[in-house]
Amino acid sequence: MKRITCLAIAALLCLSADADAQRRHRNNPFSFSPYVGAFMDAYDLEADDSNVGWLLGFRAGYRKGQRLDLHLNLGYAHVDDVATRPLPTDPIHDNRWVLLTGGADFALIPGSTSVAVGADIGVGWRQTKPRDPPPGAAGSFGWAAYETAVPSLTLRHQFTPRAGIFLSAQDYIFDLLEGPVQHSPALTFGLTLR
Repeated sequence: MKRITCLAIAALLCLSADADAQRRHRNNPFSFSPYVGAFMDAYDLEADDSNVGWLLGFRAGYRKGQRLDLHLNLGYAHVDDVATRPLPTDPIHDNRWVLLTGGADFALIPGSTSVAVGADIGVGWRQTKPRDPPPGAAGSFGWAAYETAVPSLTLRHQFTPRAGIFLSAQDYIFDLLEGPVQHSPALTFGLTLR
């Protein structure tokens, strides 16, 4: 009886360890990816070519197999000094962007280090705001909405099944339906957590 009890306990310990190992190696299909980068604003009217600002945001994703990832993307960009000032005393204007897109990435080369092409569609909202408005002047020019398509090329590396990094080049294409089309390229670096 004692021997049977010891064998049963040993079998339970082995089975529970095996079940725990299986649970740890199961991949989570959901991901959260914060990122930062540079954003070249096509709506910068200043003649000094200083149309590069910063971009930050996050992506919420769902993996649909080895090659396909679906995602939602929310980003915020800020670009300084975007409007021509006739007089040096005129205020400096900055652009603020809120970008909301959804789409998919397809891994051309799957694996722990992968290359993926992607396509998103969505909307970008832009606000042009004076940096230091003179007293009594309007604070901003309101928000304008632009339909957006975003092709991308992404290089990813997974360190573990739950963590990785990525480098992505995107082209935010604004005013697709109403024209004229404006291109705002972006380069981002981020962390993927599953």
